[in-house]
Amino acid sequence: MTVDSGFLRFSAAFRSGHYDEALRLIDDLIVRRPGTAPLHWHRANCLEKLGRHGEIAAELDLLLALDPDYVPAIVKRVRHADSVVDGFDEAPDELSDVERERRESERLEQSRRRSMHAEAELRRALSLSPDEVDALHLLSDVLRYREGADAQVAEADALLDRAIALAPDRADLIEARATIRRSAAMRFDEDTGEDADIVQTYSGMRYSRGALESALEDYGRCFALTDHHRYAVRMGMVLHDLGRFAEALARYDEALARMPADDPAREAVIETRTRSENNGAGEREQMAKLLESALLGDGADRSLQDDMAAQALMGAANAIRAGKTVSEALESRLSDDPDTMLAASIAQQILNVAHEPPPGLEAVDARGYPRYQRVFIDRVSKLLAPTGLRHVADGEARGLFPMLGQHVVIRFFADASGEVGVAAFTVKPKWPGWIGFLILLLTGKWKPTSMVECVSQFDDGTHLSTQYDSPSPFEFGDGIRIERMSRRAPIPDLVARHLQRVAEHKSAHPASVAMTADDLDGMECRWREGQRVKRAYRASVGYITGAELARMLGAHHARFADKVRQQLSALATDYE
Repeated sequence: MTVDSGFLRFSAAFRSGHYDEALRLIDDLIVRRPGTAPLHWHRANCLEKLGRHGEIAAELDLLLALDPDYVPAIVKRVRHADSVVDGFDEAPDELSDVERERRESERLEQSRRRSMHAEAELRRALSLSPDEVDALHLLSDVLRYREGADAQVAEADALLDRAIALAPDRADLIEARATIRRSAAMRFDEDTGEDADIVQTYSGMRYSRGALESALEDYGRCFALTDHHRYAVRMGMVLHDLGRFAEALARYDEALARMPADDPAREAVIETRTRSENNGAGEREQMAKLLESALLGDGADRSLQDDMAAQALMGAANAIRAGKTVSEALESRLSDDPDTMLAASIAQQILNVAHEPPPGLEAVDARGYPRYQRVFIDRVSKLLAPTGLRHVADGEARGLFPMLGQHVVIRFFADASGEVGVAAFTVKPKWPGWIGFLILLLTGKWKPTSMVECVSQFDDGTHLSTQYDSPSPFEFGDGIRIERMSRRAPIPDLVARHLQRVAEHKSAHPASVAMTADDLDGMECRWREGQRVKRAYRASVGYITGAELARMLGAHHARFADKVRQQLSALATDYE
């Protein structure tokens, strides 16, 4: 039999990927040989390659009118039936609820009719060709995902299993089953008892172990068949959910080894891999950071109301890091009882004093900060000029923004030796930090806070701080020596007193060596060391003494003291 030269040209164009030319050639053949059913099949395939999916069903209608029992066309027409516009656009906002309900009912009914028609067509195809793999797979999907009616899951599973048995090397079929099994593994019932088949992740999700292992086996088959990195990633994710973290890391590494260095998906795989690091603790860290990211918002200063929620989120993030699930962490910080919620917020603020995050100092241009802040630090600069202290840098403690809720510029100074550092800043009442929160809510007495603090840190753990009076109720002991002076004292007197205290300490402890800081990095290191020694002291006294709590709560001591102690005891375990 002689093959038409036009068809040979079409075949060559299609194989080479020149689908526009192939479509033109097949159209010429259809004109010359009308009524030839296979030509419409080839045209439908061209349209599919060109992404012209809305035209495919009509083309297949022409084919099936000529050859009603052509099984591949029956299957393809079902697959592309949804590409035809159904006339159900998104309902306008102005529609009434009744009209919306009517439209939704009509949409569901049309969806049901289409699904039933698809089922009938696919069953007819299977009656003509019982081993048609694509028909088995597509009928499985139709039955499983039928909208507005009960899904026929058992038959859908059997059809997909049969398709895989007939085509054991079809990775797409095995991947489909793996995805179904992984989704079906999720358990949402509240009480799982002591069911050994249930595995719970750090985020609180519960899964059927058996279903996850079945999904893992399928992804493994896909990986063996294709060596494609995405299946190694899927295996890593399932292994993580099973708590097999070392194996998960190995699979992620296999995936990364197979990915090109410039693959844009590499970053996502690396991020996913971190969940399994440190024996799975990476997932806790990711969840904690997700909560903390909500504290940043758009970077604008927070209101006092926002800060109550912020404190709860900060505490919940720490609880997650300590091993609680997300739901457990949030439940421990949130309450329907206003007094309990307030007591938990106060307890969290007390813990924040000890567990202040690293400052994360970054150099900034003071001109980008509020005028009242610039005026204050410029005035401090003029007053410090006669003391010989030099301006080191202007910085912001970016690491403290989630806690402070306000952008604050800090001006740093140092003496010639670098052993004495001075920090100056001011904040207005809208800053809802721990002092502002407590005073504003508990006493209603809130004034702007301006701070000038002289600091020296020694290698024997001694922390010397000379600062102005503040409403802080906290006191320190051991090697933490904080001296507060009257706010009426001139700033040069504050510096002179601190220098005197440093000299006295050196005289009494000649072997003690002071840390030096000549730049912002040095200030960061000294700040962190001060945080370390203060944290140790606060933990040693149970975070707050009775006298401190009494000063903090004032007239509200009887109402809140026991509640705060109770919350403090519970929340402090997240820092152990």
